[in-house]
Amino acid sequence: MATPTVTPLPEAPSRQNSAGTFATLADTFMAALPQFADQMNGVIDYVGDQAEAAAESAVLASKNGAAQVELATQRALSSSQSAQTATQQAAAAKTQAESAKGFRDTAQAAAAAAQGAAGLPAIASKGGLPLIAKPDGSGVEYSSSLRRYDLDVIPTTATLDLNLGQVFKVNAAQARKLVFQNQPAAGRATTVVLHITGRSDITWPPGVFWNNNQVPVLGTTWTTVILIWIGDGWVGSVGARA
Repeated sequence: MATPTVTPLPEAPSRQNSAGTFATLADTFMAALPQFADQMNGVIDYVGDQAEAAAESAVLASKNGAAQVELATQRALSSSQSAQTATQQAAAAKTQAESAKGFRDTAQAAAAAAQGAAGLPAIASKGGLPLIAKPDGSGVEYSSSLRRYDLDVIPTTATLDLNLGQVFKVNAAQARKLVFQNQPAAGRATTVVLHITGRSDITWPPGVFWNNNQVPVLGTTWTTVILIWIGDGWVGSVGARA
């Protein structure tokens, strides 16, 4: 068995590092620990093999004379030194890992304090809620509603890409087959408004639940259709027509 090697651990993070540098050093250091542990296990196995070899040499030495005894003694001493070194390295690695965890916890606390000092609220259980400016101008806060927001109006002929907007002007001067792209995930909701000009035949996306089971009849000039995604399908109705 070849003599194993132990790759030195990378630089440990320090309290003096900036937040970005600290996180990078901590990630690199923690990522190196599994390899270090594997190498240390290899060292321990190697030491065990050397110890076995030393024991066998000791038996041979008792039969073959003082030369074998000397060789066995040297191997035993080498094995002992290797074991001692491995133990010291393992202890040092454990200390560095504990220090890295402490640095990480300190960095997280510092980040939370900085977030609070900057006027940013905690994000726990706030997914999907909008941030609004506080009336006194001291920072921002989460709101369960918006007093006003503007939607983009997207001209289209067939494709309704919900990543681009929620209001679409559909040119139905000729027959159109409408297709949804990037519709919301299950459990989410959204409203889509279609302002259709012209009255050519419209092929709607499959699976829309229409009001009173009636597919929209287009007006002579224009028609507004309201579609609501209810988490697992679309519900639609005509808003107005002319």
